[in-house]
Amino acid sequence: RRENLGFVFQDFNLLDTFDLKDNILLPLVLSGVPYQEMMTRLRPIAAKLGIADLLFKYPYEVSGGQKQRAAVARALITEPQLILADEPTGALDSRSTDELLSLFNEINKEGQTILMVTHSTKAASHASRVLFIKDGKVFHQLYRGGLSSEEMYQNISNALTILQTGGVKR
Repeated sequence: RRENLGFVFQDFNLLDTFDLKDNILLPLVLSGVPYQEMMTRLRPIAAKLGIADLLFKYPYEVSGGQKQRAAVARALITEPQLILADEPTGALDSRSTDELLSLFNEINKEGQTILMVTHSTKAASHASRVLFIKDGKVFHQLYRGGLSSEEMYQNISNALTILQTGGVKR
């Protein structure tokens, strides 16, 4: 599981007694990866996520957006087949949310599959495919195709209205 899945949580799940570098490298340490290889993997990911200059800071010394970027780095460092993101924007302000969603889009375009669970219409509007689940079953799905985020947002809103009202116009 550690080798094939990367996890990004709403509340970051960073260890306060580890600096960001050690939090990010933890999955590799647990897998017995040699230190030199860890550092080779860390440098480009930290640079891409804009946290290279924060690696020796502790979670309590950085912002929520920076913590979440460290959590994304930790998820990516193992080069997993799938990233699972559970409400990754839930604890972020609007600017950090926009940055994270943009980052997810970029990572996804580079070939990384990301499965995000969210109640946020805004977060979902950045996805290429949205599944609506009701009572444990897929109720509806939307594909982005050539739609803008604004058009996708409107389609998601419309689907949520149908989901809430059962399709009955009032």
